[in-house]
Amino acid sequence: MLKNRISVLALAVALTLCSCSGTGGSNDDGVGLAVVDNGGQSFAPNVHPYSYPEFLSKIDTTETLSNVSYRSFDPSFVSEVTTQPFEGKECIASCSGHYIYKSGNFVGVLDSSGNTILEADTFARAEFVSGTILRMYLYDFEGSDYIYADISDKQNVRLIDNYAFKSSNIRISERRVEDSDRVLMYLISNGTAVTQTGYDSISQKDISELPASVGCKKAYTVTKDGAYYIITFDEFYNYTIFEGTYAKIDLSIAGKPGSCYIMSYEDNIEAKTLIDSFKRFEDDNTDTRDDDYISIDFGLYGEDKYIVTLYSSGKLITQGTRDGEQFYQSAKVDKRCFGDLVRWVDTTVRAEYEDNA
Repeated sequence: MLKNRISVLALAVALTLCSCSGTGGSNDDGVGLAVVDNGGQSFAPNVHPYSYPEFLSKIDTTETLSNVSYRSFDPSFVSEVTTQPFEGKECIASCSGHYIYKSGNFVGVLDSSGNTILEADTFARAEFVSGTILRMYLYDFEGSDYIYADISDKQNVRLIDNYAFKSSNIRISERRVEDSDRVLMYLISNGTAVTQTGYDSISQKDISELPASVGCKKAYTVTKDGAYYIITFDEFYNYTIFEGTYAKIDLSIAGKPGSCYIMSYEDNIEAKTLIDSFKRFEDDNTDTRDDDYISIDFGLYGEDKYIVTLYSSGKLITQGTRDGEQFYQSAKVDKRCFGDLVRWVDTTVRAEYEDNA
């Protein structure tokens, strides 16, 4: 909620500065200081202070999927038991309402009520790899043989010697909304809906297109009310929902390059609205070789595939495909717009990365 208010405020300020710019001549409101890290300070008409967004120095721009919306399981979900919940049982770890307990040299598994799911009589060590699957080691040393225990049905625990991920265990289901013609789609994993929220569309995604660090076995692109998400599944059917990557930002200030992604649907719309608000004038073919610049590629998702490049001199180039038509546009805008756009990146987009650090 706070982030949304900050974004709205940033947009309002930028719209005030750029949309209400004069005609570029008679209404010049003075000289602003352009702060750039080039060993000194330079002055230029109509340029408000801007500087290199330092958060760009701390991120890996190759990882497009970093805005995590939800994880069904993470090793951090496993908690060490410090206060024993059940009399006569020594619990050592818990996750999703299940407990690993110790008896002598062996470990077993209890449910949330302390009932035994798996007796402590065979395995020396256990670890959760999902909320319902544990890796059970025969001996308590590195490299010990292990098998898996599926405890999803506590009345019928399955010990699996040769565990293997099966792609067919994940499927797509359609469901018509009651009293409506709308049909929503759901992802079903091992017979259970991944989320209670249905999607407007679901399509399988080529996992080779995703960063190797994601480490998934299967992935889908899903859409809902204009926004899109990537849902990945690992070998134990744990899923992670990432908010989609909508645009790529590249910039250079005082010769220092940087890049990042817009990973919020609302922020992507805000960026387009901000740029569309810039009042345009006829281009005077200004040389931009020594200019700072910022370029936003809006072609990462959706039907529109176009790139906007704004230079510190005010030159604005937009090119690509919009509404199904190829186009190229070159114009001039108030020089203050460049600083506004850089500051928008340094506030709104920076918050996306900080929220998911």
